[in-house]
Amino acid sequence: MAENDLKLLDNVELRFALADSDAQLEKTLNTFLCPVLLKLASPTEAVRSKVVGILTHVNKRVRPKPAIQLPVASLLQQFTTNPSVMVKNFTLIYIEMGFERIPLEEKTTALPQLIKGISKRPAAQQTTLIHLVLPTLALIKHHNEDNTTSDPYDFINNPQDAICVLSRFQDVLLYRQPVVASHTSHHQANEAGPSSPLTGAAPATPTTTAPSTPDGMSPQSVQQATYNGKALWASSSELKNVKTGVLRFICSTTAFPDAAPTLVHLERFIALISATGDAYYEAASMGEDGLKRIKLPDLEDKQVVDRLFLMFQGSNKGKPIAGQEDIFRTQSSNVVKLRIMGYFSKSKTATEAFPSALQVSFDCLYGPKTNTKLVMAGMAFVQWIARMSSEAALTPIAPVLVSGLLKYTRENETAVGLDSEAAKGFAYVAISLISKRVPTIFRKDLSIVEGFFDQVTSQPPNVKTYIQEALCTMLEAFAPMKEWAQKADVDRIVAIIEANVNKDEHQARFCAVKYATGLFEFSDVSSKFVCLLTIADEKLEIREEAKRGLTFPTARALEEQSATNGESILPDFIKLVETINAKSRTLQLRSDEVHSRPTFGKSFIMGFPSDVFIHILQFFRRLLITSADPDVIIEESSNEYELQQFVFTPTTRTRVKAWLKNMWDEESKIDNDKKPLAGYISFLETALNHQGPHDKTLHSTALTCLLELFSLAPSNLSRQYSHRLNWFKPHIGSPKVESRHAVAHIIGIVATDHLSEVSQQREVFLQFLRELVACVKDKTKQTTSEQRHGSMLAVGFILGRVLYRYPATAFDIVPRADFEDAVQEIVAELDSKQNMFVAAACISLGEIGRYGVIPSKNAKEDILKVIETAKDTKDTKTQENAIAALGHIGVGNPESASDILAFFYDFGPKTTKQTEVNFTIGEAIACIGAGWDCSAMDVHADVADQEPPKSAISNKAMDDILNTILNDMAPSPKAATKKAACIWLLSLVKFCSGHESVKNQLPRLHHVFSSLLSDRDELTQEVASKGIGLVYELGDQSIRSQLVGSLVGMFGEGRKAAPKITGETELFDGNALGQAPDGSSLSTYQSILSLASDMNQPELVYKFMHLASHNSMWQSRKGAAFGFSSIVAQAEAELKPHLVTLIPRLYRYQYDPNPKVNEAMTSIWRALVKEPKKAVQEYFDVIIKDLLDGMGARAWRTRESSCLAMADLLQGRSVEEIEKYLENIWTMSFRALDDIKESVRIAAFKTCRALTLMTVKYCDPKHVTVAEGQRVLDIMVPFLLTKGMLSSAEEVSKFSLTTILKICKQAGPLLRTHISAIVVALLEGLTSMEPQMMNYLSFHTEKYQVSQEQLEHSRLNAAKLSPMMEGIEACIENVDDSVMSDLSAQLITTIRKAVGLPTKAGAAHLLVSICIKKPAVMRPYSDGILKILGSAIKDKSPAVRKSYAVAVGYLCRLTTDAELVKFIGRLDGYYLGTEEEDLRSIAAITAREISKNASDRFKGVASAILPTVFYGTFDSNKDISGIWKEVWEEHTTGSSSAVKLHADEILKQLSVQMTSASWNAKKQSAAALKAVAEVMDLSNSMETLLPLVLDGLSGRTWEGKEQVVELLPALSISSKTYLSAHQAKLPEIAKVLLRESKKVNKRYRRHAIDALGKFLDAFLEIDYYQEVKQMLFTILENSDDEDEDEEHDKPLQLMVMASAARALGMAWTTNAKLQAEHSSEFVSHVCKALIRNIWNVRAALLESLDKFFTKLDVATDAHKTVSEESLVLILDSLLEGALRDFKYIGLRNQGLDLVKAIIGKIENTPYCTPVVHAKLKEILAIVRKDPVPSISEVAAVLEMELKD
Repeated sequence: MAENDLKLLDNVELRFALADSDAQLEKTLNTFLCPVLLKLASPTEAVRSKVVGILTHVNKRVRPKPAIQLPVASLLQQFTTNPSVMVKNFTLIYIEMGFERIPLEEKTTALPQLIKGISKRPAAQQTTLIHLVLPTLALIKHHNEDNTTSDPYDFINNPQDAICVLSRFQDVLLYRQPVVASHTSHHQANEAGPSSPLTGAAPATPTTTAPSTPDGMSPQSVQQATYNGKALWASSSELKNVKTGVLRFICSTTAFPDAAPTLVHLERFIALISATGDAYYEAASMGEDGLKRIKLPDLEDKQVVDRLFLMFQGSNKGKPIAGQEDIFRTQSSNVVKLRIMGYFSKSKTATEAFPSALQVSFDCLYGPKTNTKLVMAGMAFVQWIARMSSEAALTPIAPVLVSGLLKYTRENETAVGLDSEAAKGFAYVAISLISKRVPTIFRKDLSIVEGFFDQVTSQPPNVKTYIQEALCTMLEAFAPMKEWAQKADVDRIVAIIEANVNKDEHQARFCAVKYATGLFEFSDVSSKFVCLLTIADEKLEIREEAKRGLTFPTARALEEQSATNGESILPDFIKLVETINAKSRTLQLRSDEVHSRPTFGKSFIMGFPSDVFIHILQFFRRLLITSADPDVIIEESSNEYELQQFVFTPTTRTRVKAWLKNMWDEESKIDNDKKPLAGYISFLETALNHQGPHDKTLHSTALTCLLELFSLAPSNLSRQYSHRLNWFKPHIGSPKVESRHAVAHIIGIVATDHLSEVSQQREVFLQFLRELVACVKDKTKQTTSEQRHGSMLAVGFILGRVLYRYPATAFDIVPRADFEDAVQEIVAELDSKQNMFVAAACISLGEIGRYGVIPSKNAKEDILKVIETAKDTKDTKTQENAIAALGHIGVGNPESASDILAFFYDFGPKTTKQTEVNFTIGEAIACIGAGWDCSAMDVHADVADQEPPKSAISNKAMDDILNTILNDMAPSPKAATKKAACIWLLSLVKFCSGHESVKNQLPRLHHVFSSLLSDRDELTQEVASKGIGLVYELGDQSIRSQLVGSLVGMFGEGRKAAPKITGETELFDGNALGQAPDGSSLSTYQSILSLASDMNQPELVYKFMHLASHNSMWQSRKGAAFGFSSIVAQAEAELKPHLVTLIPRLYRYQYDPNPKVNEAMTSIWRALVKEPKKAVQEYFDVIIKDLLDGMGARAWRTRESSCLAMADLLQGRSVEEIEKYLENIWTMSFRALDDIKESVRIAAFKTCRALTLMTVKYCDPKHVTVAEGQRVLDIMVPFLLTKGMLSSAEEVSKFSLTTILKICKQAGPLLRTHISAIVVALLEGLTSMEPQMMNYLSFHTEKYQVSQEQLEHSRLNAAKLSPMMEGIEACIENVDDSVMSDLSAQLITTIRKAVGLPTKAGAAHLLVSICIKKPAVMRPYSDGILKILGSAIKDKSPAVRKSYAVAVGYLCRLTTDAELVKFIGRLDGYYLGTEEEDLRSIAAITAREISKNASDRFKGVASAILPTVFYGTFDSNKDISGIWKEVWEEHTTGSSSAVKLHADEILKQLSVQMTSASWNAKKQSAAALKAVAEVMDLSNSMETLLPLVLDGLSGRTWEGKEQVVELLPALSISSKTYLSAHQAKLPEIAKVLLRESKKVNKRYRRHAIDALGKFLDAFLEIDYYQEVKQMLFTILENSDDEDEDEEHDKPLQLMVMASAARALGMAWTTNAKLQAEHSSEFVSHVCKALIRNIWNVRAALLESLDKFFTKLDVATDAHKTVSEESLVLILDSLLEGALRDFKYIGLRNQGLDLVKAIIGKIENTPYCTPVVHAKLKEILAIVRKDPVPSISEVAAVLEMELKD
């Protein structure tokens, strides 16, 4: 065996040696190189040595000559298939040598072979292969992305190959050309930042050193990337092209299909990250663009996160390992690190990676190469860790993180610049975020927070903002204080707060207040001091925070706290006063610090700014009141004087009195600091004594507070000021009206104290009073209007308190004359033109008249004057004062009550638009009816130790008032009267609740209030509801039960009191229904009746009544709502049985479209439902059922509110809660989505949106268990597919589709049981939901100048890009064996029955996707689907046919051979068995798709399909034949060897087609047979073929028959072997051809004549000249054409003549005897025709003459074959017909060639007679003068060579 091998090798070596040219050597290499290399696998050493010797010889000759091509394709095939390592290694050497020599196209084709299986090869081979690929990728500018689902490199099945290639490519992308010069390094470092991506290391030294390893690489990877330094591109500018080429490959979806495994895409991701840090802009930008385009890996996958950490840190987390230096990878460059940090900050898993997360964070902060951007990224990641990591992971590393961050802030304390400041700010915020998660660190070390406060004052403004945010966040670490703080901790925090509250930096002040309010209870005194100190800060946010800290807790909160631990959550009043007093002394001592900030004209009191001091006083007052009565509600108001009167309910007054009495005893003195109230009073006195430019509010506040003390505290307190009246006197003329009121009231109390006995004090008092009266009288400019106003008020209060305190001796204290004089002056002011004095006069008269008959000369006239004032004044405030005064006068003078009440009854209904006035009247009526028993009078009993006088008013007065209102006013049909009555009754019930008459009338009051709940006026409803609430409070159990039942019925069931309708009843607001014909507004029942009568449609009255009743119903329910809101607090027990009915409706009514109903119901809900979440949870089923009913209710308001309520109710619900209602909710939502009213549709849209989010969430296995998700899917998918997507309502179908698509993307494996149904529905939806415009266009393509093909192409693209296709693709991801059985059956049904183009195209696309993504699952069903596609590809739409053809191409990858052969048989039938262009076209297209997408399977059945392919290449339709040619060339490279290989099959098929009845088939098969005949000998098939051809020529002429007639000579020529053995066939063939040449059809005849000529010229043994000459001569003479005169036939006739001319020469006999007989005739006819015909005929005649001389026998002596005359004639004709034709240079050339041939034929023969010779000389002499040098020069040469 070895000997044979050696002999063979010797022969091969000899062949190599004998190859004396490059071409021969190349040919020898193509033949023998691969076999020689195979001998390296020989076990014999001698053989291997011989091979090496031969290869050495080859190398020497091939290496220096790059033009020599090596058989790279064969070498690659051998490399991939041969198992021998040595053979592989040597083969790879020659692959490498030859690869760079082949063209780019071949290199591109070879890439898959280079890459496939690379992961299994040794590292050295991998390196070589990669370096063959790299330069090729650099040259490929565009990867074919037309078919994004193909997998040319088989990465789907061999992911390790992809990972190996991507890993090597990553090293190439990381590689940087080494920089050794210091100047260059410095320059690049400056460009790239602290860690330049160009170098990845510190700048090089000036001396040349070994290049450093680029960032992210190891020395070994550098060697591999640069091919051990042999890669030329690695050290040149070509590196950029290589990198961009690699990136184009990585970004190619063809190379890396979406279906590739996750690990492959992870490596792509890593490689693209590497590229983003490249120094070349093109590479970096391509990397960034690639990251945007590819699907990012799951950042919560630990494998992904670990890979990123490895890339960031390098090998072994950045710690070198001894002995492994060569493979140790360094850290990535800064740019790459920055990119990776961005991904870390999106991954929760990354936060759990210990210690890597900590290491990368600190590397960013403190790494030697770090820069500002990395620091920022590190800070962001630390913040992410603080937010997202689990407590278990964060707790151990938190101290280290905090320490590191604090270190950073200290080291960079003085750093400036936006980036540096932002980095510091990030550090502070990061620390604060950690504090929220691990507060223990910060609680143990308060210096951290103290340091933050210090830094907030010293850092630049930008950093201060960050520190402020951090401090606010850190606050949570310390709350609640009571859980951890010791006293020392509390004291230290308080000290920190107080140290910062007065700093200039507003950030410090804000944080101080924030800590004060956030860390301490409301009861903490020190925090209250801080809030008070900043309540008037110049910064709004500080003021708002301080205000929050001073906001009192609600009464309920106070009650709950007290019930919990018995402790009050209010600050201790005394302690607070003492603290602030002490702090004020400290502030005054440090006044320089307090005033260090600009004060802008502010004044300071006790060390506090005046506006702060005002808030201190207000807070003291509120604290005092709330401490006494925790249930009190104190409103905000600008008028403190009015507020104190309004707030002090009887209960509150009693409690405050008791509290003050406890705090102030008889022995207390105001100058005794030890007394509790003394300090508070001291503050008030200080405020009143202070005189500043802006102290009006200060004085007003102090006076109001002091008035409360004087009126509620024991008289001992006010008595201590009785000798200080002059101290109050300056405030009488205060510019602020509230101050004047308050001081007048104070003087009334203080001045009248202790006057019972005659004393010096009484004289002083009287003198003081007279001075005030004199001031009132003084209208000169010496007295200001404010002084007169204040004096008048003071006189009124003084005289009133004298009558109050000393009813029996009043005129002893103040003489009656003085009384009357003062009253007269006051009454006179009622005529004043200034409302201020009129109001003061009214107030004063009310104060005096309250306690008795007004001491006046004519009291009745004075009262009438007040009535006139109330009636006539335009000022509402003055009017209210006058009315209130009348009420008080009626108390003191019951005899005048009737006149006053008569005025009220008349005046009240006229002023219903001024609601406040009617409330004032109501209060006045209550005072008149009950006297001092009216609670409204309690505020006027303002002397704590003095009881008010006993009421002298009888019960009859109240009875009369109630009867008048209840009997006369409340039932009135006039809305204004009812409104006034309702308000007054409310006042009576409120202020006279204890009066016997009121108690007796409670049932009637309840009835009236209930009836007024349905009043049209909203205020009347609300007032009635308040009245019901008060009646409920006063009533016994029976009344309460009746009230609750009535309201529940009205609210829940719509029952209401039926109103009496009369002719004056107003049902609508004026003009609400337009106007009647007479112009009057339709506001009464009578108007409605008259309108209906005028229209002659009396039945309309019922519609109007129904409309009115509907309005009343809504308003009635709203009225019921107001009633509920008043009584729910007291009626919870009674309402409890009704909650099941009430809560669902209340819940729904909160979303009512009527804002007022909405507000009312919300207030009821809040009052009734203390814990909404709990209540909704408890009554969830009832609520959702009610809402479902409401969504289908008749009233649109109900439908709309139900939809909105449902959207809110669904938030946060669990699967268990919602599952049983899910389908019903969707049903009703869809129903509402198609509602007739737009607002309902909008509300339903919100519901559907919430429902979609919830449903999708419940179908996502990430959020629910598999069982729960499956249950939801089982409910929702059938519903959405059947009732949703198939709905006729467009909105419903669209929403269903959106939901289905979202479910497809989220449900994952849970979707499997429904995939078939979803896919089919989505496919059908492609058509049903296609825009109607497309259907319209399909019928109007001509109108819009759009072709049907363009339209279908657009529809096809739209279907592919449709979201529905995305849903289908998502479904495919979850297809498995359990799904495919049903899915395949459904697909087959869909393909069969589909109607719309989009559905068909979608089905085809679906099949392609499944074949690519799930080939194993699809394989068992591929045969059945392929069978149905065999019919589907016959669709009438070209676009659909093409789509199905593509699907067939992919499906053929998976089908069995038997089914594939059957399918190809069907394609053959479509193409061969029909004349339809569409079917023939789709057969070609389908074959092309099979060839393209299943090339391996195509090759396997090549013998079955290639005959048809070959036959198709000759199709007369250029488009179809072009497709067949593409397929043929793809699989045969267009060579003739394929025809020879499949000759039997081809000939068999062509034979069948030759017998076809179709002329086109015969024509095409003839053309194909002719092509076969031209490349191979068909002698063996002649017995079969010849009869077929001869039979095909029989009969009449038909279009295309010329192909058959041309076939006959070609077939004969290719079968000479056969014909030489069957000579008898030749005459038969000649006879047939002659027959065909005589056909009349000129188009056909010329081809037949040509064929006859070719046959006779090829078979010289058959002499047929005599048989054909006459026919040909006749044609040449043009004598057989009857229609020659017709112009259109002339060109055709000329072509026939040209063919006859050529055939004449081809048919010329070779027999010398015959030549002698016929030459003269031949020459005569030809020469004659040569002179008289056009150029093309002449050219043919010249060819004929050429053949004549070629066949001419001049060697035979027996006969002279041509005469001298004939030769001369020929030469003369040549000269005339060709050589002198200067128009056609071609004819002259052809003629000259013929002269040359003649000379060559007859020279030196007897035929060259002198005559002939002379003629030749003559002709050449003429031709020598031709203007064309090429002709003249040849003629000259011939002339010289022609011997004389």
